[in-house]
Amino acid sequence: MDTVIVRLPEDVAARLEKQHITRQQLEPFLVVAVRAWLARSEKVRQADVSNPPWSEAFRESAIAFVDQLIDENQALFEELARL
Repeated sequence: MDTVIVRLPEDVAARLEKQHITRQQLEPFLVVAVRAWLARSEKVRQADVSNPPWSEAFRESAIAFVDQLIDENQALFEELARL
């Protein structure tokens, strides 16, 4: 497995600390998020080649995607939070 360093904005890091979310709890979430992003990316490319490249979708912000990911996988994230 490769290591990736993610630099979180101070407000996000503060919220993680306030909610006592550890690195060990966060890492599985990030892996799930990246896998979902990659799978969705593949579906987008297969579905409609006229859409802009996947990287364009997050040029401004990935917040909408992450919100949707959380909404669609709420039970999984609640389980991860209990670990």
